[in-house]
Amino acid sequence: METIGIGKRREVCWDEALIDQADGAYVKMHQPEYRGVAFRCDAPWEGAHCGYFQILTEGRLVKLYYRGSGGGFDEEGDKKGHSGGSWGCYAVSTDGKTFERVPLGIMERADLPGNNIHFPVSHDNIHVCLDKNPDCPEDERYKALIGTHEQTLEYWKSADGINFTYVGVLADDGAYDSMNVTFWDENSRQYFLFYRGIHGAVAESGKWDEDEQGIAYHNTGLIRDVRVRTSKDFVNWSKPRMIEFGEGAEEYELYTNQVQPYYRAKHMMIGFPMRYLDRWADEQNYPHLPAWPQRRQMIIAEGRTGSAITEGIVMTSRDGLHFRRTDEAFLTPGPEDGTNWFYGSASPSLGMAETESDIPGRPREISLYFPTNYRVKDVVLTRYAVRLDGFFSWRADFKGGTVLTKPVIFTGEELYM
Repeated sequence: METIGIGKRREVCWDEALIDQADGAYVKMHQPEYRGVAFRCDAPWEGAHCGYFQILTEGRLVKLYYRGSGGGFDEEGDKKGHSGGSWGCYAVSTDGKTFERVPLGIMERADLPGNNIHFPVSHDNIHVCLDKNPDCPEDERYKALIGTHEQTLEYWKSADGINFTYVGVLADDGAYDSMNVTFWDENSRQYFLFYRGIHGAVAESGKWDEDEQGIAYHNTGLIRDVRVRTSKDFVNWSKPRMIEFGEGAEEYELYTNQVQPYYRAKHMMIGFPMRYLDRWADEQNYPHLPAWPQRRQMIIAEGRTGSAITEGIVMTSRDGLHFRRTDEAFLTPGPEDGTNWFYGSASPSLGMAETESDIPGRPREISLYFPTNYRVKDVVLTRYAVRLDGFFSWRADFKGGTVLTKPVIFTGEELYM
């Protein structure tokens, strides 16, 4: 039997990698608990289309990047006003629980006074990365990825995370019409890029073509997938590969990936994809759901935005290619209230923040963020929490069970279990 050297690192009990035998015990996923509202997208340049939220923690400051965009339909199904574009916006928090906009003065418009827009170029999605590579040039410490309508992935750089300069096209082998994520992996000392691809039917190229863009709004056998590439220098990249879930895993669409290194055990990656299912065949039932006038107008205007439903799931990996995924939802939209069970509901944000418990004397928690009201009302960013390392655990029910690890070599001075 192989002996596994884990050095001084923390091992989280999220998978079976270190396990030799288990009897009556299994890996259990723990769902996050609601903690309250973190941010309301109710400024004139925001609204019902705000999305792609991401968290960056730097010291005691928690930074929030997101797409600001208005529009949507009101409760009678009438078109609401729009701010006239989609922008990259910026807010901060000192406790990870509530966020405040930072007026930046980058985009000066009389109708958008005191705005927090840091990226005034209209776009669908933007991802901001804080590069942890010790050899990264100072003017590239922040990297932004933007998926274009031409299905290319643009790279922008910044020294301060606010003012970005265009560098060029980073890649063009995917579809990119979703949040595309990159980071420096301290464990393998290379960059990872996780991004949107398309496969199935006639989409073997990984991209939409003109015909596919038209039919992509309903089930056609096309599958939105997650692909990965690696690089040592952020210039030369490996060939793309679809991430794998093991033999026999059900294939369904993942709209986002939200993969990140786990900050307390950096050899582990954890991702929070949004699972996407277009229920177009069930449209005859939609008039009986809450908020039917709004949903009806979405179906008329765009098809899938009124017929698709989404929820958050969770997956982990030790190499960035092979992922352990639970099919049970990590977070569902919850009881129907007229603002959920729409396309974009329960969509996990990228990133997490360690926060104090709301209950005095309790241990610190990990906060995660999920937008609500997407395409229905002004988006509200809600905060959920799990205990430290508590996304999964090994569990035995009342009758008990045993777990035996493979031989492990540990070189630290103290071992906690």
